[in-house]
Amino acid sequence: MAAICNQKGGAGKTTSALELAMALVARGLRVRVIDADPQEASLSVWLRFFYPEGLPEADRKNLRDLYFEPEVTLQDVTFATPYTGLYFTPSFPDLKDVESKHPAGTETLLQYHLRNGGDDVDINLIDCGPGLGPLTVSALVAAHDVYIPVQAGSGLDVRGAAALNRTITTVQQRLNRELRVAAVVLTDFEKSTLARQIGHTLAKAYPDAVILPARTNIRIGAAQLAKEPLRTFEPSATTVLDYDLGARILFAQVQA
Repeated sequence: MAAICNQKGGAGKTTSALELAMALVARGLRVRVIDADPQEASLSVWLRFFYPEGLPEADRKNLRDLYFEPEVTLQDVTFATPYTGLYFTPSFPDLKDVESKHPAGTETLLQYHLRNGGDDVDINLIDCGPGLGPLTVSALVAAHDVYIPVQAGSGLDVRGAAALNRTITTVQQRLNRELRVAAVVLTDFEKSTLARQIGHTLAKAYPDAVILPARTNIRIGAAQLAKEPLRTFEPSATTVLDYDLGARILFAQVQA
């Protein structure tokens, strides 16, 4: 169970969540991606998913309903995708209501549902939004691991990681002692002195984390427009190979 988290927008959280999920599915694992990002341009816009046939529109649930309707289960908001083994929990901009209205039990609700879900998904990945509010805290409480995407050419991303680290430390102390930073993903990676410096700085900040370069690819935007993962849109992309390697390292103990 992992949360992909960085409060700065544009760091590559959504790409990392989807491409890691697709790499795991390619290994024969059953993966659910939970979209905890209320932005308009979230994974729910990029990834196609299917409501059950014949389900009236009024009955179509999403992640917001899990927080506000006690009778809704995680299975009620988990749907199939075009990719065998990949399941998806969508969200929409009204998920922001969790941040503004803060329903009772917000911090531990996702953890509760994941522990008591009773389904046979092998791995859950949570794609967090660009913030450190109740939704991100809820994801960190539910997760065992945190993966932090950081743009390899952005010194501002490194500075922003410090604020995230304070939030992670608070969650570890008060709500989830098992939480650990398992990986830092250097997105848009190109070999340069700056990229090496950023990688070195983050390795010192998170000495127990795996540092994973994910090379830049200009076709990611086109894949998003086509509503396809990069893995199916351009299977030979070096970025796809990078996330394959990351999946093998991070989930070496998980068997299909």
